[in-house]
Amino acid sequence: MIAMLATDVAHAQEVYVHGGTLGAGIGAAYPFNSWSGVHAEVEGFGFSHSFTASGNQYDGHLSLKQGGLYLDLFPFPNSGFRVTGGALINGDELTAHAVPNADGNYKIGNDYVPAVGAAPSTTVRLPSVMPYLGVGYGHKPVSKGLGFMFDLGVAYGRPRVSYSVPAIYSQLTTQANIDQEEQNIANQVERYRWYPVVQLGVTYRF
Repeated sequence: MIAMLATDVAHAQEVYVHGGTLGAGIGAAYPFNSWSGVHAEVEGFGFSHSFTASGNQYDGHLSLKQGGLYLDLFPFPNSGFRVTGGALINGDELTAHAVPNADGNYKIGNDYVPAVGAAPSTTVRLPSVMPYLGVGYGHKPVSKGLGFMFDLGVAYGRPRVSYSVPAIYSQLTTQANIDQEEQNIANQVERYRWYPVVQLGVTYRF
């Protein structure tokens, strides 16, 4: 993705910086004609994130590492309004560990087990490629110099969940409960299969 963006910048007629729900990043745009063009970008961000699944709290870190390649269509001759479709390419990952409750226990499925070792942990990843559809403004070849852009849309992809339990807890509960806890986490993050995209940026056209 970085190599592709570098190639795009070398031939681009516009570069831009932007930020929003995908993180902060840079991009480049190239018009085919007055009604169509393409743009590519990379962005990222990271922050702490906590969530609760079936009564168990998890603390972790969300890492956003993304890029995208998009086709822009401008339906109105005298407007920068556009319809955009393409692919969101990402390495988004949430890593988290369970937090003991007030009694010093972890909840695994329907069992409570004492926190006597390393915490159970989970990793949640989105698909590497997610289809994107949205609307926006900008990237149209109108005039040179500074401008602005925005995007409003949605990408789709079902999160993949893995759940890891230290061996000691496998002796205190059943595999059925371990599988149930993994499913509980999967149910909690299922709503993130629809990834909202809101981006604002500043452009410069050569």
